[in-house]
Amino acid sequence: MCPGLCSPIFLFLVWGACWGLITAESPITAQFGRDVTLSCLFPSQPRMNLQHLTITWQKEQVGAEILVVYSHYYGREQLARQDEAYTNRTWLDPEGLARGNASLMLRGVRTQDEGIYRCHVTSEQGTTSETRQVTVMAPYSEPHLTLDPTFRLGHTLLTFSSGGGYPRASVEWRDGMGINLTELSSTTESVDIRGLYTLCSELAVPVGQSTNLTVLLVTAPGRETPVQHITVAAGPGQRCSHVWLLVACLGAVTLSVILAVWILGPPGRGTCGRCSESRFAGTKDVEHPSPQSQPGPSTCPALGTPTTGLRADLPVAPSPSRQGSVARS
Repeated sequence: MCPGLCSPIFLFLVWGACWGLITAESPITAQFGRDVTLSCLFPSQPRMNLQHLTITWQKEQVGAEILVVYSHYYGREQLARQDEAYTNRTWLDPEGLARGNASLMLRGVRTQDEGIYRCHVTSEQGTTSETRQVTVMAPYSEPHLTLDPTFRLGHTLLTFSSGGGYPRASVEWRDGMGINLTELSSTTESVDIRGLYTLCSELAVPVGQSTNLTVLLVTAPGRETPVQHITVAAGPGQRCSHVWLLVACLGAVTLSVILAVWILGPPGRGTCGRCSESRFAGTKDVEHPSPQSQPGPSTCPALGTPTTGLRADLPVAPSPSRQGSVARS
């Protein structure tokens, strides 16, 4: 007795597989923008009447009406009910029908073409149905990495970006020990009109320590693709910080010297050091001297002695009153 193996469902599956009526699902990966062929074979015989051949390709949609991708009956294509998304994008080799080949070529694969397709063939030999699952793949562009050492005091900002890819992916950051740093990062994504994704991820790392990082694109659970290896050295960041600190200190010292010179200033011409000291001490050695008692231009007000800067060795011209008394004598 074989209660399980002799059930009607099991016998139907075996019979259908032997005669090519039911074919197991075979996944196909289609490259974005290229052509892909969805195979579909059915039983045939020589001199088969193709006028009795009916071929229909359909695409299933979750929660929506089934789309008609391609139809062929009465010996020719019937595209009146073809969905507009596949207009001028399908091709079936008419010569292959006599050999039992109803494979369909889909031109210029788009992200919207992803899904499950069914091929139904009815001929003099019976009915055949095949299923094809299509996944679309578009490689992400060459990763672009930028470093911003002025992002925040003591931190360097790493920015990773890549675009034009499909399916949707996520970015992971890991250090040299394999520790996941993704929670410390910030990632944004955008989608263009073609359905392709662009990712931008940022991670701030401390300055002053060497760090080895790996950036990964994760397109599906367990499917991780390392796309960038980064080494952030401590030396350049520290030297940069030290240089800026040195420049700031030199600038402060220079400004202090300039202010001191401007406030204090050099001693005025014709004054001695004691006069300068007296002036900055807030005292005066000679207070408002009268014109008669004011020393000459070559005399120091504090000491009453000639200054070296005014040529005190030159003879002094006699006053007019003295010249008159000499003439009368």
